Amino acid sequence: MRLSKTVRFRSAALVKNGRNVEFTAFLLFFCFKNCINLIREKGYKQLNIRELAKTTGISTGTFYNFYNSKEDLILSIMEESQHNLENRFFKILECNGKITKSEFIDLYSFFFLRDEKNIFRYLSRDDLTAILLRTERNQSFETIRTSMKKNIKYIDKPKKNINFNAVINFIQLVNLCLQNSDLLVKEEIESTVKKLLENITEQIFEEEI
Repeated sequence: MRLSKTVRFRSAALVKNGRNVEFTAFLLFFCFKNCINLIREKGYKQLNIRELAKTTGISTGTFYNFYNSKEDLILSIMEESQHNLENRFFKILECNGKITKSEFIDLYSFFFLRDEKNIFRYLSRDDLTAILLRTERNQSFETIRTSMKKNIKYIDKPKKNINFNAVINFIQLVNLCLQNSDLLVKEEIESTVKKLLENITEQIFEEEI
C-alpha cells in the first residue's frame, strides 16, 4: 500500500516521543479512506466522528490527537485529492514530456467522474461552503490562477495569451455541474462534463490546423 507525501508529512508532524511514524501513517490512510466511504454513503452532514473512529479502529480521543474536527480532516483529504491529481499529471510528463489535449481531457475526466479517492465528488456546494466557513478558509481564485500559470509550461502547444479567468470559470462550471447533479439529467452528466473540459482545452491549447 503506497502512502502519499501528504499522509506521511501529516503523520510525521503529529507523531510524538518515538511513536512509529509508518504505523501512524497507515492509520491516517485508513481514516482518509473510511471518511470518503462514509461521506459517499451518508453525506457530509451525517458524518460522525465516533462512527469514523470505530470503523478505522481507533478511539475518538486518538482522532482528536490528529484533527480538531471532521472539517479539518476533510480539508486534509481535499489536499490529498489534489496531490493525487498532480501525481497523475507528472506521470504523464515522465512518459511523454508534454500534456496533449486528449491526455488533458482524459486526466480530468477521470478525476471529476471516476476517481473514487476524489472527495470533491461527494460534497455538495453547501457542504463545501460549510467546511470552509467552519475552518475559516477562503476559496482563492488567485491560488488557482498561479498554479495554472506555473504548469502551463508542461502543455503541448499552449496558446500565447491564455484567458485564465475563463478557464477558472469553466472549472467552476464543472464543479457546479457535479455538486448539483440532482438538478440535471443523470444520463447526460458525463457528456456535459467532457464538453466543459473541451471548452477548457480550447482556452489553453492552440487550435489544430
